[in-house]
Amino acid sequence: MNNIKKLIEQWKKEEKIPFYGWDFSYLKGRLKEEKLPWDYEAISKKLIKKSKSVIDMGTGGGEIFSTLSPFPSHAVATEGYKPNYYIAKKRLEPLGVKVVDFEDSDVGKMPFENEEFDLVLNRHDAFNSKEVYRILKKMESF
Repeated sequence: MNNIKKLIEQWKKEEKIPFYGWDFSYLKGRLKEEKLPWDYEAISKKLIKKSKSVIDMGTGGGEIFSTLSPFPSHAVATEGYKPNYYIAKKRLEPLGVKVVDFEDSDVGKMPFENEEFDLVLNRHDAFNSKEVYRILKKMESF
């Protein structure tokens, strides 16, 4: 019973921790993740090297995207959750990434030109497939 009480007290403490970005380091030693058969970061980094323009949709605080530099001259990240948006700006803008406050990627028209990007990255954000198609350069455009 003591273990349950301790666990509930720990949860109550963590519930008061503000949620910013995607930094879950405070869970170190308590978090178990299943290993994926592929490496998102390695694949993304390789694709970025070949790209002239990239967008990272729903970047969070930019924790992962920032590790994928160097970026092409046209690099953009979107984030709609205000606390994360400001963290992403602080982290990504010094790396040459424009951070756009945009949370309606699943329903609304994205504020980008047709065929503006040759690479679209998205780890977990909702999106409108027609909009992704619209902003992504067609293969013959490369």
